[in-house]
Amino acid sequence: MFDLPLKRRIPDLSKGMRSKLMLLLAICRGADLLILDEPTDGLDPAAIEDVLRELVSIAAETGTTMFFSSHQLPEVDLVADHIGIIDQGRMVMSGSLDDIKASYQQLRVVLRDERQAPSRWGDGVKQVKQEGRVVSLLVSHNAEAVAAAAQAIPGAVVERYPVTLKEIFLEHVKSH
Repeated sequence: MFDLPLKRRIPDLSKGMRSKLMLLLAICRGADLLILDEPTDGLDPAAIEDVLRELVSIAAETGTTMFFSSHQLPEVDLVADHIGIIDQGRMVMSGSLDDIKASYQQLRVVLRDERQAPSRWGDGVKQVKQEGRVVSLLVSHNAEAVAAAAQAIPGAVVERYPVTLKEIFLEHVKSH
């Protein structure tokens, strides 16, 4: 599964190989719950893909619950069903990853004139960045109303983009 050298002693393994071995040992015990702290630390990109694919496969096949702690948000985004964001020891957000990501939107508003930007964009706007005529809005809820208000500005063009887990994380950590 992880292509470990069978005849090599544990102290002679690289950090990445030792990480794979520890993960393999945890998996083979048939645990109902795995607590994984930075499980891809020290692995190269190909090995990270292999480990993440195996973790998802094991969870799907065996129903094993995995508590996956990581600062590598793209990895969390690939494997997690439910997330919790912890800031300074406090849970600041938790829920289904799909629901959380669906509740946020990034709006890009291109104005005809930068002076058209309202002083308040509406309820649910968490972040406003304006560079000349271009305004980026991070919206946590009420996105339809915010987009409609932006489209009502004469000559404004509104585009919608999905929000990354990193953007959501930064918004919650910076706000606390």
